[in-house]
Amino acid sequence: MDLLKQLEAKMQVLVQQRNQLKDELDALKAAGAAGNQELQTLRARLEEAVAEKTALEMDREAVKEQVSAILRALEALG
Repeated sequence: MDLLKQLEAKMQVLVQQRNQLKDELDALKAAGAAGNQELQTLRARLEEAVAEKTALEMDREAVKEQVSAILRALEALG
């Protein structure tokens, strides 16, 4: 009888440990999912920033060309 009580107590401890490990695993999975979502958000923001940078570079080149045209026109006048 004493042996059965010892086995039952050990079984309860093992079940508690299993439940605790399962909870920890669930928490890690949730954290991983949140991290993955944050990574996707950061990637999207990076793509937007790169697209904006490209557009600004194109605008800058257009302005440079306009300034050069204006300077050539001024030189031609003067």
